[in-house]
Amino acid sequence: MTTNRIKHILIIIFVALGLNNSYSQDLVEDIAAPVELAENRESFTETIRIIGRSKKVFIITNTNQMLFKGDFITMVFNERDTIARAVVAKLHNELVGIKILRIYSLKRWKKLRKNIDVNIYKGDDSWLFKKEAPKKKEAAEDEVRIKGEEDLYDDDTFIGDDLDSFGKDNRLIKPDNIVSAAWGRYSIENTLANDGDGETQVFNEFSGAWAYQFADNIWVEGLFGRTQLSNFPSGNKETVLSDFVARVKYTFQAPLYSYFQPYIGFQMYSVSSPNAGEGGTDTENAKEDAIIQEMGKSQIVVGVTILRRLVPGWFVKADLGSDMFNVGFAIEF
Repeated sequence: MTTNRIKHILIIIFVALGLNNSYSQDLVEDIAAPVELAENRESFTETIRIIGRSKKVFIITNTNQMLFKGDFITMVFNERDTIARAVVAKLHNELVGIKILRIYSLKRWKKLRKNIDVNIYKGDDSWLFKKEAPKKKEAAEDEVRIKGEEDLYDDDTFIGDDLDSFGKDNRLIKPDNIVSAAWGRYSIENTLANDGDGETQVFNEFSGAWAYQFADNIWVEGLFGRTQLSNFPSGNKETVLSDFVARVKYTFQAPLYSYFQPYIGFQMYSVSSPNAGEGGTDTENAKEDAIIQEMGKSQIVVGVTILRRLVPGWFVKADLGSDMFNVGFAIEF
């Protein structure tokens, strides 16, 4: 074998070894790259806008445009202080609705409130707990399916009992407010009617009420009613009766998605009848004045409110008491 042929063989061997070494290094770097990225996750900051009363549904901002429907996220303080695990269920403009799946720290959870900033990590959160002993999970997160907005209110997709025990109360009606509108009948004995023989006259009364639940099942309610009495107390005279009622109620569960609310309160009437006591004889005028004064009474009242749920958030309402009998509709919020 000549010297030139030996040199050519050696050059080919060195080139081959160099190429193999280069490709091997690139392959090792490619394999190691994801591991390095996994150890350097970055969070982004969003703001809590609304916290549902159940504590299971939050509305947060999406100003970074990094949250999408179905994303699993972890809320943290100070980059590493984990608070809770959640899933994104609803997107709307720069806001998202999330459902809480697990609480990691009740101490940090209690610090959450409206308009507070939290750090968000997307995806797997196991790397945040490398120093902690593994805990048995009640269900795998990949079994949770967010198909639509209604899943925000489906308790079956909530994992764990921590949140239930934290936000638990004894309220039969969960929201704090109920507003209602009703129709009833107001009756009065008019001694001047029927040519002075007297009769009981009945008029329509329309009312509106607002009830607030300030403690579990205990409500305070304000009601305003208005009745227009045509040709009362006599002739073509008009009278307007305003009804003000303040009540305290307590809620009891009843069958068929219903509730009973016994109440005690105070009722006050205000009467406006500009022409009463005018245009008749002295006797007639005196009787008209007496009727108007009798209408403007105040009294303590007792009774019961019956609420029958129609659909979520809506009720048929009836008031049966010493102050009035009426029926109408109510909405909770």
